Amino acid sequence: MTVRVSKSSFDIRAKLSELKRKFGAKGSEIAAAETLYEARSALNSGRKNMIINGAMTINQRYNTSSYTVPNATGGSYTLDRWAVNEATGGAVNVNMDGDPGGGNADLSPVQEFSRAMQLACTNGDASIGSNENTHFFQNIEGYNIAHLKWGSRYASPVTLSFWVRSNVPGIYCVGLENGATNRTCIKEYKIEPGFGWQKVALTFPGCTDGTWEQDSDCGIRVRFCLSTGSDYDDGIDGTWVNSDELATSNQVNWMVDSNSRYFITGVQLEKGRTATEFEHRHYGEELALCQRYFIPFPSRSGGTLQWVVSYLSGTVRAVCQAPNSMRIVPTAIDSGTGTTTVQSGSVYSSNGTNVSSNTTEGNSPILSVNGSAECPVVQMVWTGVSTPTGVGNDYQSASWNGASPGIFLDAEL
Repeated sequence: MTVRVSKSSFDIRAKLSELKRKFGAKGSEIAAAETLYEARSALNSGRKNMIINGAMTINQRYNTSSYTVPNATGGSYTLDRWAVNEATGGAVNVNMDGDPGGGNADLSPVQEFSRAMQLACTNGDASIGSNENTHFFQNIEGYNIAHLKWGSRYASPVTLSFWVRSNVPGIYCVGLENGATNRTCIKEYKIEPGFGWQKVALTFPGCTDGTWEQDSDCGIRVRFCLSTGSDYDDGIDGTWVNSDELATSNQVNWMVDSNSRYFITGVQLEKGRTATEFEHRHYGEELALCQRYFIPFPSRSGGTLQWVVSYLSGTVRAVCQAPNSMRIVPTAIDSGTGTTTVQSGSVYSSNGTNVSSNTTEGNSPILSVNGSAECPVVQMVWTGVSTPTGVGNDYQSASWNGASPGIFLDAEL
């Protein structure tokens, strides 16, 4: 029997071999691509990662400090864009860690990253109740997932990849769900013994039904489960279900004791069936993406707010435009640290001679935000401020006497 192989088959094989020789690892990615979009993504053409701060380098709230997650809040933001929900009998701390660049990652490709998010169980819970769970997640804005065409017959698959290490080996689960929490797909992955870094790549089928927001609301929620009770473990590996699930029944209990540790970095969610190289964005660009959702104002280190300030009948009003446009008009939150001071400038007599300066304490400011999402304007109003002496006095600044920023501008999903 003679087997005939067309010349075109040899040509294709030769082209694939040439790609692998020319582009190395990228050549393999291109060869594995099933669509033109995936091949273009493998060449790093255009933006592809729907995750923001996947390299864990931005932490505007806590910088290098560790943060204890409050119990059962529904999710508290830690590193930028990452929220943690701890609703068990245990406790969890979170911090930005330099582990990938240390000895734990010697000779590992994970050293392309300088930071990871570390979750540390500081109080174990060996018996998780049916409605208890610990997980962390990122809400992806609808504008950034519209190209997936989810909710239609043309829905595209997506691939989630990340680096992880934990001293609690076993089966873990990560899921995608819609903002309405009635469409969920779970994928399992296995962390091997040894506490070493390993790369995980998981492909999810596109969801052809359900509601998937394509505006400034939550489009996709990516949820990494660490522990869960029976109320949220009815997921089916690789299959979309019409319920809110965190895991399959195989999920390990990471909260088992106070020595549990979990590190993650290099998180990327991209269109297609191929996990391509991580998209490293410039630090300033990544920070700007994060500040669409959260800004410590005026800065992480606090200081004097040099704003437009006016005084009238015992009231000082200070206004300033936020440094970035945001997802929505943000909520202004007083951090509650230190004391507030309103300070006048120099007082002049009628002939222009500098007579004195005046610093006056007022009540805590009333915060509000006006304007639009594209141009938020923060306003602070102090009442009960004493009338300055002299002629021509002009209130010029308002200060927070503390190490932390005075205001948080919050537009999180």
